Amino acid sequence: MTKKVMHIVSTGRLSGAEKVVSDICSNLTEDFKPIAICAGEELKKYYEEKGIETHIFNISSLNPFEILKLKNFAKKNNIDIIHGHDVKPSIAGYLASSSNIPVISHLHGTYPWLKGNGAMKKIDGFFRSKYAMNIACSNKVKDYYLTYNKKINSNKFVVKSNAFNFNEFNNIKIREKNIVKDELDIKEDDFIFGYVGRLIPLKGIDLLINAFNDILKERDNVKLLIVGDGDERENLKIQAERLGIRDKIIFTGFKRNVYEYMNIMDCFVLSSVREGLPMVILESIAMNIPIISTPVAGVNELISSNEYGIVLKERNKENMVLAMKDALLNRDEFKIKASNAYKKLKEQYDIDIYIKDLEKLYKDII
Repeated sequence: MTKKVMHIVSTGRLSGAEKVVSDICSNLTEDFKPIAICAGEELKKYYEEKGIETHIFNISSLNPFEILKLKNFAKKNNIDIIHGHDVKPSIAGYLASSSNIPVISHLHGTYPWLKGNGAMKKIDGFFRSKYAMNIACSNKVKDYYLTYNKKINSNKFVVKSNAFNFNEFNNIKIREKNIVKDELDIKEDDFIFGYVGRLIPLKGIDLLINAFNDILKERDNVKLLIVGDGDERENLKIQAERLGIRDKIIFTGFKRNVYEYMNIMDCFVLSSVREGLPMVILESIAMNIPIISTPVAGVNELISSNEYGIVLKERNKENMVLAMKDALLNRDEFKIKASNAYKKLKEQYDIDIYIKDLEKLYKDII
């Protein structure tokens, strides 16, 4: 008999965790029927285009009335498993569950409040021990939680690194490189450093811009392509203006199909302060784009040595500048790193392997 799994996110726009939900729901076997819960029409439309049944509930504030509506929905639809993605969706899922519905809490990153003793840590700690299972997207995320939340039972904590959906990726249509470059006024011989994601302080794009400014002091035929939107967008533009390099940085804003912009990148740079295992890293590797990353959680596990890309020893401008110069001067060597990373991604991070393991977990907790 098919079991219904309700996946909950607290946002209404596509980002890393939301993409993980899409990949899971689109690839579950007929043993499981996925239902997605999100907070906005944009994400609902994206999921529905993937054939995923989706409903809107705004649970980010944990409003009791919204939780009650979600509880009634779960009961009416005979939900068998609730799979919450990150902290608040997991709490909402538990509050909306009845005693016979197991709840999985899926952690996609680390949170600084775990190091303190504030209300959020206490609330999370109270619920964390009640979940049927906790999933971390990398070993470092798991270790972080076990270090700062002593109430977690390590036997109810597993690691499932984010996976890549090659089946979907191979069917995506993108425009030719020269068409996209012409649209963005990029010359054929320009070297393109790139970033894709939300423009928020956590992503540390200011560091990337400062490092890029140093690169421009030695090389003129380079561009920085920033794909995405967020609260920091105007501040980052002001920073670029202040440095006198605004004409060298392209802000595209939010793009639905990021792959055709990634396709023209010569090197992807992740400057984040902290992460779990960013889906954009997997996407970059799948497109054979060389990687430079700050030393954040799951990236260290995927790019485990210089054989696969560059992970900075410490997150600072000097290290980032050195790595970016290396990418400029040693393009063939970086292409080999990208090829090695692709092989590792294909062998160890394929969605089919991930789904098989996840469905076993589902069956074990029912």
